[in-house]
Amino acid sequence: MKLLTHVLLPLLVFPFLTLTAFHLIVHQSLFQNGLQFKISAICEPDLDPHPYRLPYTSITNVDTLLCGMVVFFHALIDTASTAYLAVLFPALSIVALIPFLEAARDRHPFALRMPTAIGVLIQLASAGVIMPLYSLLFVITHTASLRPSTTPTPSPPSKINQGNAEALLFGLILGYIVPTILMLSFARPTVTAAWQGFPLLIALVILVHKIIRPPSRLVQSGHPTVIVTLAFSFVLSALLHVVYVWPVLTDTPTLQTLFVSLMDVSDPAVMSLADGVLEFIKWDFIFGVGSVVIATFWMADSLFSLAGIIVWYGIANIAVGPAAAIAGVLLWRERRLNGKSQVEKVPQKME
Repeated sequence: MKLLTHVLLPLLVFPFLTLTAFHLIVHQSLFQNGLQFKISAICEPDLDPHPYRLPYTSITNVDTLLCGMVVFFHALIDTASTAYLAVLFPALSIVALIPFLEAARDRHPFALRMPTAIGVLIQLASAGVIMPLYSLLFVITHTASLRPSTTPTPSPPSKINQGNAEALLFGLILGYIVPTILMLSFARPTVTAAWQGFPLLIALVILVHKIIRPPSRLVQSGHPTVIVTLAFSFVLSALLHVVYVWPVLTDTPTLQTLFVSLMDVSDPAVMSLADGVLEFIKWDFIFGVGSVVIATFWMADSLFSLAGIIVWYGIANIAVGPAAAIAGVLLWRERRLNGKSQVEKVPQKME
């Protein structure tokens, strides 16, 4: 039975999601709808000067890539409503946080040891294409289905020590939240270009924190700090959802414009750059966040808890938003895995 549910089923579900996402995001939204050509018309280095085509690094190929990302995100920020941005960026924070969270555990599979690489791939190839593949690894390595230790132990497989837990919190705040606020506040090409490297910035903040406060000296359970991190994500995401999304929940045409993707555009010429970006990002959101939601189903240890997760998503997606909904499931899982009854207290090593 486990072979079917924990190996064969994920091998059917997540590669299918990746292939479908690649078709809809890359083939259809990026190329068939003409988005790539509209961006290239701005960012090719031999064209007339443009405010977004700047010497960000003085390396031509890198600057062309960054120009394309700047054009893309400025079209998104300038066009999308505040309600949509209040859903999108918190959701991206959860998607980016999960690989770093799982890599911070005392014992984790080799396949999940490179969260920075996952983040960079998301930026380069889209969350919709990459996150189903990460979710596949998350499930078939039995990480999603980790269960509480039967007896208290100083180092259960799921434990995150205090040093790593603190680094994770600082990485989220200084590596993602602050740069995102700066990008949305200033809307300048250089700030937007710098934001594209947020996975590297998260990794850098985590590294600096580990140098200042080495995890090897902070070996006690960091469970309370992990709970604070996830609770902070939940509250912030839910607050943004309540303030900016609730006012449009009864406006069906607006909701369709914000969250329903276009199914077909036969003539790319009729789709503007802004419309192309919105079409791309909507599919990216559906597959990136959707694959994470599906992966959390494997966190259930019974049909009852699985039903509870599904009902929670049905209610929470509307009430507090997708990001807070996922954060809520992660909170439930973390309390179950590393609560006080599961981890023995270990004295902090002396400096």
